[in-house]
Amino acid sequence: MKKEAYEEINAWAVKKSAILKNNPIQYIVKAMLASFFIGFAIMLSFKLAEPFFDAGSPATVLMLGAFFGIALVLIIYGSAELFTGNTMYFTMSTMSGKTTWKDSLAVLAVCYTGNLLGAVFFALFIGAAGIYNDPANSQYLMDVVSHKMHYPASELFFKAILCNWIVCLAVWIPMQMKGDMEKIVTMLLFVMTFVVAGFEHSVANMVLFSLTLVVPHPEAISIASAIHNLIPVTIGNIIGGSVFVGMVYMYLAKPAAKPERAAKERISIKLLEMSKSRR
Repeated sequence: MKKEAYEEINAWAVKKSAILKNNPIQYIVKAMLASFFIGFAIMLSFKLAEPFFDAGSPATVLMLGAFFGIALVLIIYGSAELFTGNTMYFTMSTMSGKTTWKDSLAVLAVCYTGNLLGAVFFALFIGAAGIYNDPANSQYLMDVVSHKMHYPASELFFKAILCNWIVCLAVWIPMQMKGDMEKIVTMLLFVMTFVVAGFEHSVANMVLFSLTLVVPHPEAISIASAIHNLIPVTIGNIIGGSVFVGMVYMYLAKPAAKPERAAKERISIKLLEMSKSRR
């Protein structure tokens, strides 16, 4: 992996922490923007998938995931703050000594709060617009959310680990690339993978749940069921981003043993073996 990518991660983490310390309101607004961007992608994706769902087409999930990655593109290029991506950023920067664990926890807590506020505000906008007042326009949306809210906690936990593993890779891998177009295509493909696979993303779920709760919805959708989902999903996302991407790539960044040292060790082993054979 390119050294520049690690340096970029550290630089961004330091900048994010500085914004929170110097202007916390600005940071919260950036976090709210992430949820708005995800909301726009949700509106597009479910609008495209709804007729396929109504027709019982097996391409429904593919249509749902095809353009959902636009959310990540908007977040990266629109300078928004996403909780799930920050689990990777701050794990790597803290292990590098550029930030502290206290800095990391502060940013993650405020980012999560801002993402939640953004999800609620976006849902209120959509509710006021009356887009989903007719249940016929939201059948697939309600079906997806109803299932998400009632999966066993253990399944949600592992789906969340897998989800943020992929999402953080969708941020990390493009950092090794130069052209914006190849970065964008890579992001779209990675995000499509987690959507089609049915993995769980805490911030996307915040937006989905807020949206369905403010418009006419079935009884299976409730605040209690939303909390049932978000707790294990949030924990799983933290592990997926911090451990499976942040810690793994920091471990892989460690230099191998120096050639001179390795050669000396091999010579020492041979001398030891020779002395034993003489005995």
